[in-house]
Amino acid sequence: MGDHFEKGQHALLNEGEENEMELFGYRTQGCRKTLCLAGSIFSFGILPLVFYWRPAWHVWANCIPCSLQEADVVLLRTTDEFHTYSWKKVMWIYLSSLNSTFGVTPDHPLITDEEDIINRAIRKPDLKVRCIKVQKIRYVWNNLEGQFQKIGSLEDWLSSAKIHLKFGSGLTREEQEIRRLICGPNTIDVEITPIWKLLIKEVLNPFYIFQLFSVCLWFSEDYKEYAFAIIIMSIMSIALTVYDLREQSVKLHHLVESHNSITVSVCGRRG
Repeated sequence: MGDHFEKGQHALLNEGEENEMELFGYRTQGCRKTLCLAGSIFSFGILPLVFYWRPAWHVWANCIPCSLQEADVVLLRTTDEFHTYSWKKVMWIYLSSLNSTFGVTPDHPLITDEEDIINRAIRKPDLKVRCIKVQKIRYVWNNLEGQFQKIGSLEDWLSSAKIHLKFGSGLTREEQEIRRLICGPNTIDVEITPIWKLLIKEVLNPFYIFQLFSVCLWFSEDYKEYAFAIIIMSIMSIALTVYDLREQSVKLHHLVESHNSITVSVCGRRG
C-alpha cells in the first residue's frame, strides 16, 4: 500500500499512545465483493484462507478507498516495526428507541454539556452514532472534528474541580441511558474462548496448512510412515496449544471476574 491517500482517508488512532494505530477508510463495493465470492468458490476456499492470513488484502480486494466519514470498513495498521494489519466494520448505534421512553427529539439537547464528545457524535436528525470497536474499546465518530475518538472515559483536560462541577450532582436517567447505549456497560468482560474457536484458529495456521500439503505429498509418493508421523505430531501439537490457550483464557476470566465486583452508590438527578 502506498502513501497516497484519498482526502480524509487516513488518520491516527490514539496518537502518541502506546497503542497508536493508523486508520484508513474504505467503502465496500458490490462488484468487488461478488468477484471475491466467485474467486472463493472457484479456488475451493483458498482465497478466503489467504484473506484470513492477510486482512489488508481482504479489504483491498472487497473495498475502494474513501474518506473516513463515508467509510463502512476501516483498515488498521500498527505504527510499530511489525505494521500488523486488521480491519473493522463501522457500526451504527441508534438512539431512536429513547423516543418512546424519554420523548427524545432531534431538537432536544441530549447531553447537558455541549462540549461532550457524545453530543458531537450524535448525527441529527437521525439520532444515530457511528462507531468502531478496537481491542474492546469503543471509538465514536466526532462529527465536528471529523475523526474517531475514544468514548467512555473522562477527558484528560478535566481537573478534579471541573469533574465535581460537571458531574457532582449526578446524571439524569435520560443521560444515563444515552451513555449506556453509546459507551456500553461499565464492565470488563473477558469471555472464555470456546474450544472450537481455538481449534479452528490453530488449524488455520499457515504451518499446519503446509503440513497438510506435506501429508498429501507423502501419501501420493507412498511414504505412509512419514505421513502418519506428521499427522500424529501435528495432532499432538494442536492439542497441546489449544489446551494451553484454553487454560490461559479461563485464568484470565476468573482473574477479571474476581476484581470486577464493586458496589457503587450513584447520585443522580431526577428528570
